[in-house]
Amino acid sequence: MFALLGILPGVASLAGLATSRALETLLPWWAAQLWALILIVGCGCWLAGASSVRERDGHLVASRLPLFLLGLRLLSLACLVYAVAIVVISGWAGLLAAYPLLVGAAGLYIRRVGLTR
Repeated sequence: MFALLGILPGVASLAGLATSRALETLLPWWAAQLWALILIVGCGCWLAGASSVRERDGHLVASRLPLFLLGLRLLSLACLVYAVAIVVISGWAGLLAAYPLLVGAAGLYIRRVGLTR
């Protein structure tokens, strides 16, 4: 569900329909566009990888594991960049808003490490 929820904001940000004060203030215009593109590609890769998971002999096997791992890496990076932008712009007051993004970035990274082993 998290991957599905990331596609629409990425498309809206890339098309200029949605803006983020934190990203626009901290990043140049091309980096904010790159962030939106990374969000879309990461969500797409994660969905493609997650949809390839099947059960074989009592074990879950992902046939598109490299795509799955790429999606997790890109989304972890996108979450981290957005969380850092919020904290840099808002200071410690923005930490509460950035907390779910930081947890998401850490969780995605840990999941990626777990899948590579």
